Amino acid sequence: MNIRLSVIGWITAGMLILGSLWPAPNSDLVRGVLSELVKLLPLIVFVAVLAGWLAVSAIADRLRGVLENRPWRAIFAASLVGTITPVCGIASVPLVAALLRQGVPMAAAMAFWLSSPITDPGMLILTAGILGWPFAIGKLLAAFLMGLSAGAITQGMCRWSPGTPWVREEALPEKLDAADAVTGNRSPFLVEVVSTFWLVMRWLAFALTIEALVRTHLGEAGFSLLAGVEPAWAVPMAVVIGGPLYIEGYAALPLLRGLIDMGLPTGAAMAFLISGAAISLYSAIAVWSLVRPMIFGLYLLLGMTGALAAGWIMEISSHPLVY
Repeated sequence: MNIRLSVIGWITAGMLILGSLWPAPNSDLVRGVLSELVKLLPLIVFVAVLAGWLAVSAIADRLRGVLENRPWRAIFAASLVGTITPVCGIASVPLVAALLRQGVPMAAAMAFWLSSPITDPGMLILTAGILGWPFAIGKLLAAFLMGLSAGAITQGMCRWSPGTPWVREEALPEKLDAADAVTGNRSPFLVEVVSTFWLVMRWLAFALTIEALVRTHLGEAGFSLLAGVEPAWAVPMAVVIGGPLYIEGYAALPLLRGLIDMGLPTGAAMAFLISGAAISLYSAIAVWSLVRPMIFGLYLLLGMTGALAAGWIMEISSHPLVY
């Protein structure tokens, strides 16, 4: 784990240096990434302490037992909680990471991953005020249904291949060696706290750096590619652009309102918001750091398929066929 994470640290540092020197010397990139990390630091510390507490308490085993015995209830609950709680994509990943490291089933984690970043009560009200209640309710239903379907499909995969390790070895809790366990030189709580803190910190720094580079060099002009395109093609384009060009939901709403008035298909706006929230670049990288390639591919496929379906359904419902 340490070797791989140290490599990620060096790659992150290299990208920050390159982004600060090219195309012209500028420290905005470094300041922006550091600012985001400082904002997220309380969450990272909370997640690390939570992971440490789970490592020494019996609650993780009890929770895991409940979820494994009642997987469909767990998927429903994870989808519902993810839909109504104000947890953004970059925050949901470290929270789920702490639970995955303690063995919480992958199906519930996947349901929460894809449903939680899309909307929350505050976002629902703001979306309704800017884009209308039909759009806001559609986005809410899309988040819940994406969580349910993602959890169900993941549960089916896990049953199809029981015993397969879906979580990366380097993301699992660090094990105490026999000497430390006997002498008590290392506290399991502190081992888990430190291990989780650096795992989350290094991958978030890496993800935030890539996201900042994409935003700096691509810019928000990518939105203009969607205006005036036929809805059948605008929706897939919005899904492809939405993840790398993700703009925080609250900031994207007024911009989308203006573009819709200029001809942006409503379905493309829906697809952009959902893909950008559910499979944003930094969320995807964080998920990659935790799970093996098969589950990561499923995560991307489910997020993109859900965004496509929501966009096309929204477009059809806003322009019903006349017989």
